[in-house]
Amino acid sequence: MSELRVDSRWWYWIAAVPLVTAFWLVTSAWMFVVVQVVPEAVVADAGDLLSLPALALGVPALAAFLVLPLALWMDAHASTPRAATGPATTRPPPRIAVLADALVVAGSVLLFRGATLGGVAVVAGAALGTWVAVRYLRDRRDHVAMPASFWEWRDELSAN
Repeated sequence: MSELRVDSRWWYWIAAVPLVTAFWLVTSAWMFVVVQVVPEAVVADAGDLLSLPALALGVPALAAFLVLPLALWMDAHASTPRAATGPATTRPPPRIAVLADALVVAGSVLLFRGATLGGVAVVAGAALGTWVAVRYLRDRRDHVAMPASFWEWRDELSAN
């Protein structure tokens, strides 16, 4: 863990991606349990089981995924002058995040048109984007100091 501080808060957008994905997984599991336990709850197929929580989380999830490449680039760029070996030394994450965005957007369009392949593309894009975000955050934690408690977050957000 480093004590190097950087004035970039773009990493919050990066951290939002795994949080949204985890929330989507939890709500999908909850929907599965409800469909299994409640006899009146009928779902046509597995695609509906995954797409209903995705619709509920659609705007926040889409915003987090679309901002991910920019957030990766901006945070890495802000970390570069301070840490020569920081997370900015690896340039592929923004490019991989663009690929994840393409999969999520194309999959969403296909899903709304009724193609089952769209669900696969959305899940693949979500998994890829989440993997990139977690990998970047772990690398960032090794090179740049990050808040470790609620009070440190509060102090960071209140500082100008």
